Amino acid sequence: MSAPCPELACALESFAEEAPLVRRLFLADRAFRSACEDYRLALEGLAAFRRLPDGRQRAEFDDYQRVVRELEAEMRDMIRAARSPACRPWHADKA
Repeated sequence: MSAPCPELACALESFAEEAPLVRRLFLADRAFRSACEDYRLALEGLAAFRRLPDGRQRAEFDDYQRVVRELEAEMRDMIRAARSPACRPWHADKA
């Protein structure tokens, strides 16, 4: 099996407990895929500032941390929504 693309790999690392759903969302949901792309870029930016001698003192470091947290929350909400019965009609109760 080939390695996942970098965007999917970042999402899988951060949401390992939801790996199957993350994979499905990444393939099927453009908004989730876009959030994964933004997340990877934000993580790379944060890592670049961590490597700088004064990186943690720069305002950009805090900005990247905030963006990473916001994207994680957005992706977590998308995962939670995809788990809900309303998003999965094949799991609806048959009354």
